[in-house]
Amino acid sequence: MSQVGLGKVVPLGEAVRRHVRPGQVIHAGNGWGFPTALLYEVVRQFRGRDPGFTLVVAGAGATNVVPFLRGGLVERVVSCFAGDGYPHPGPNPAIQDMRAGFGAGARPGSWVHPRPVEFEDWSLLTFTLRLLAGAMGLPWLPTRSLAGTSLGDDAQATGLFKVIPDPFGEEGAGVGLVKALRPDISLAHAWAADPDGNAVFTLPLAGHVYGALAAREGVIVSVERVVDRAYVAAHSDLVRLPAHRVLAVVEAPYGAHPTGLHQQGLRSLADGDRGAGDGRPGYAEDREFILEAREACQSQGALDAWLERWILGLPDHAAYLAQLGPDRLRTLEARLTGDGWPEGVPLPAEGPVTKSERLIALASGVITEEVRRTGHPSVLAGVGAAHLACWLAREELAAQGLSVDLMAEIGLAGHTPHPADPFVFSLRNVPTALLSSDILAVLGMLVPEGEGPAARRGCLGVLGAVQVDRLGNINSSGVPGLAWLVGSGGANDVASTAAAVVVVASQTRSRFVEKVPYVTSPGDRVTAIVSEWGVFRRVEPGGEFALAAYYEDPDEPGPEAGIRRARERCGWDLRVLPNPLPLPPPRPELVRRLRLFDPYGHFRS
Repeated sequence: MSQVGLGKVVPLGEAVRRHVRPGQVIHAGNGWGFPTALLYEVVRQFRGRDPGFTLVVAGAGATNVVPFLRGGLVERVVSCFAGDGYPHPGPNPAIQDMRAGFGAGARPGSWVHPRPVEFEDWSLLTFTLRLLAGAMGLPWLPTRSLAGTSLGDDAQATGLFKVIPDPFGEEGAGVGLVKALRPDISLAHAWAADPDGNAVFTLPLAGHVYGALAAREGVIVSVERVVDRAYVAAHSDLVRLPAHRVLAVVEAPYGAHPTGLHQQGLRSLADGDRGAGDGRPGYAEDREFILEAREACQSQGALDAWLERWILGLPDHAAYLAQLGPDRLRTLEARLTGDGWPEGVPLPAEGPVTKSERLIALASGVITEEVRRTGHPSVLAGVGAAHLACWLAREELAAQGLSVDLMAEIGLAGHTPHPADPFVFSLRNVPTALLSSDILAVLGMLVPEGEGPAARRGCLGVLGAVQVDRLGNINSSGVPGLAWLVGSGGANDVASTAAAVVVVASQTRSRFVEKVPYVTSPGDRVTAIVSEWGVFRRVEPGGEFALAAYYEDPDEPGPEAGIRRARERCGWDLRVLPNPLPLPPPRPELVRRLRLFDPYGHFRS
């Protein structure tokens, strides 16, 4: 590293002491790498001080927001997903306890936090658009998301979302507007920066740097490596933050841990620098660490012990890395760079086909047929059974000589999933993508149905659901006054704009309901609902869903038994379309491929 002076380079602790103050609105998360090292230093410095932060993060979970909640550091959380996302989605007990009064703020006296905390919920695209508006200096930006849902109603009640007549459209047409969000300060973790703060971000870009550019005061950037200007100039296409917007630069190797960081987009330099930080590759997510944090959130004592071990009991980031140990860090690097079966990942076991495996297999067949029938060029896969069904369908279509591009909301399109890692946003898949961009490009431009003859052949959305009702409306947020789940993520955006939507959901009477108690995502564009007991399609356009195909159990074959099973597990008076089709058990080869994608059984057990 050759450079003149240290510019804005300061130690991690000094950066936080200089620029983070009580009462600030703090945005965290620019690009894909999460600024974990910066966040943990804020927790260390402000514990016991009641700073009253507002924390703005796309995804609030065990390893980023829960430490702030337990430390009593926040008054408000702004997010689009509040739960655990990696390696599989689910409610976080600590966040659930905070949101026991979902719809009316946190429960007073929560063990997680001594006082109520407000939660503000958005979809992933509208969250991004609010920051983009702030970065552009605009008061608002338009959106096709949120309208006609409970999520949108809640946003309207806060005065941050409005539906107005389209000034350029037909009479009666409306357009949604989201209010700009301008945090006081933003925290980012980039691959590299020069001493002045010109920062290189590797791909994919996920939320891009709209939050950083919207920040009123500026950005603290932690990096894997401080480099000279020649390095930055050689990667100018990956420079997303200019120096004049940066307050401080902190060299913090593995500063995104336990999330990962890919080196995608970096190039070799003529002087032999391989473009990867002294030859060091990127690193994958630390599965074991994240699962340990999730487990700790089950109780106050376990969470306090975890916080003491990994944050409060350590003086700085160097001690954090020392506790992780070099062998663990090398293992994370190897997980990202290897193309074969990752070391330490168990081979999937043989055994009977589970109901979840049957659900995923049936859904993959419906997706395959939808693409074959309509010519959808792309599929946006939601998380869970939905994305594994899309991965299988892509393989099935390829074997038939048909191509469909998988898309992921973090900014990937045309990627090929590797086996052994079922995470929907697995960084191992990043180098296979034909297009790598950000959330705005995928959810705001590539998913929405267009106009004209090509509109019918737009993106097919495939979404999971905790609950779905007879009109196709989806609930992934929770039951107001009773329980919080996880929120929208990008589901509302996909359901609001895709050419067509397939819902994949496990079927019980409490999950297939007459009317969902909270509409996270609208059902207008849903064309099929798939469960492990059948396939449901509308009786008439805009009408309720009825049984179109039933699962034929080899132990009790025949249409009467198949229809009875579907009806018994449906929460509305289920109608049956004429001549419903039988659905046979999944082929053994399909199940084998599914188990290779998900050897841990996160989604198929």
